[in-house]
Amino acid sequence: MRCSLTIICVSVLVFTGCGPNESILKSGANNDLASPVPQASQATYDSVDAEVQNMRTADFNFILVLRRKDGGKMQADDKAFVRTNMSGANRRSLVEDEKAIVIGSNARIPQDLLTKLNDRFIVQDFSKPEAEIPASAGPANANMMH
Repeated sequence: MRCSLTIICVSVLVFTGCGPNESILKSGANNDLASPVPQASQATYDSVDAEVQNMRTADFNFILVLRRKDGGKMQADDKAFVRTNMSGANRRSLVEDEKAIVIGSNARIPQDLLTKLNDRFIVQDFSKPEAEIPASAGPANANMMH
């Protein structure tokens, strides 16, 4: 009998000690505050100047800014055109309320692609001067003999 009483006492102690401590759960400082409303994320760089400076800090050799010729916001087909044709770029950023795309690349941009971009957009070139661009910035061809 004494053994079963001990088992019951130990069981009661174990089960009552395993639950959460309500006073600790209710002591949180934020319990009375409303949950914060999530906000839409915005681009860190909202201006062309800030994003060009960021691209320079990242040490990209070639930096282009593209704007629509009508001055409007970039449309889905504009973004798709840039994404498709500039797939080798290191970074593409949509800035100034979607009115400009800033492109940073370490690979030289072929002249025929620059012509396509100039036909469709107003293009500003903020690339490094040729003297500062390493020879390896050109397109790599694994089949070339050295």
